Amino acid sequence: MKVFILGSYGPSLVNFRGDMIKAMVDNGHEVVACAPNDNGDIEEKVLKLGAKYLPIRMNRTGMNPLKDVVLVLDIIRLLRLEKPDVFLSYTIKPNIYGSLAAYLSGVKNIYGLMTGAGSVIRGSSLKLRMIQKVLVPIYKLAFKKCKALFFLNDDDLELFKKRKIVDKQKVIIIGSSGINLSLFNKRPLRNSDTFLFIARLIRDKGIYEFLNAAKIAKEKRPTMKFKILGPFDTNPTAVSPEELKKWTDEGIVEYLGKTDDVRPFIEESFVVTLPSYHEGQGRVLVEAMAIGRAVVATNVSGCRQTVDDGQTGYLVPLKNSDVLAEKMIAMYDSPEMTIKMAEKGYKRATDMFDVNKINNVILEHMELKNLDKQYKII
Repeated sequence: MKVFILGSYGPSLVNFRGDMIKAMVDNGHEVVACAPNDNGDIEEKVLKLGAKYLPIRMNRTGMNPLKDVVLVLDIIRLLRLEKPDVFLSYTIKPNIYGSLAAYLSGVKNIYGLMTGAGSVIRGSSLKLRMIQKVLVPIYKLAFKKCKALFFLNDDDLELFKKRKIVDKQKVIIIGSSGINLSLFNKRPLRNSDTFLFIARLIRDKGIYEFLNAAKIAKEKRPTMKFKILGPFDTNPTAVSPEELKKWTDEGIVEYLGKTDDVRPFIEESFVVTLPSYHEGQGRVLVEAMAIGRAVVATNVSGCRQTVDDGQTGYLVPLKNSDVLAEKMIAMYDSPEMTIKMAEKGYKRATDMFDVNKINNVILEHMELKNLDKQYKII
């Protein structure tokens, strides 16, 4: 069968969906992977997976109706050109516009993967409520065209049910996108003082809470080190380079830039943090646990399902820099405790988040592979 996969960020085709694409290819299917060409080597990397790459213009954070109409027409054009048997989308715009375009193009087997509900659906501000009045009906219409939907966690599913976006569709909770345990394997600790934040530098990832917590902690424990890894973003809530420079100039944090490979940076850390406001699943938390690092995250959707509070790390209240600082200091002060947390996290990652197990479930429910059902169907 021919499978068309649509995402909103080029590198994610390889970094987050690469193992799934390879699994589809290994099962004898022809795969076309489509996303914006955010950097020049995406096509080469997709080709190495055995798939075909198609670029598309898409502003994943913009809300211009005319540009979105053009996007739908572009997706329809590519689908009519490729004539796939199966369509799979992930992230908001591909899920909405991709599913509608696939239906209008005559694709019979349409699937959606919800990697996270996002602030637009979760938000309660006046502006976001106005956007939701337009977005929710379109979302609902698009998901009605899907043969099945994959969710990473129950919290997001319940939210979509509450918004009446999901009703009677077949829904599979997969728990995680999974990680490749041969790539993210256990590595020895190199220090006991470095706390690493890994995410896009936007408000919803908790960047401001991390910065403030780092300042609080350094005043009490000057030898603690705080580092930030991740790209700047076009999101309206993004931290600007100039703003971050003020923090680095004061010596509170060190900015490591962006990378396509987080492993060496995790290896050089003692604890990995993600004080996010919401997640589909905090993937970087699983990656850190698999490498053998304790973690700190917020007690929110996508993180609470990943972190076993007090065992593999800590869950802290949302938007609370004081508690975040307190927990990081506790881990710094008690390295033996933190190492035990890392050991438990490693076992949790290898037991629960193996990408091969997750991909087998996805392929099974997309009727691309026959396996015994092992994940919950709602």
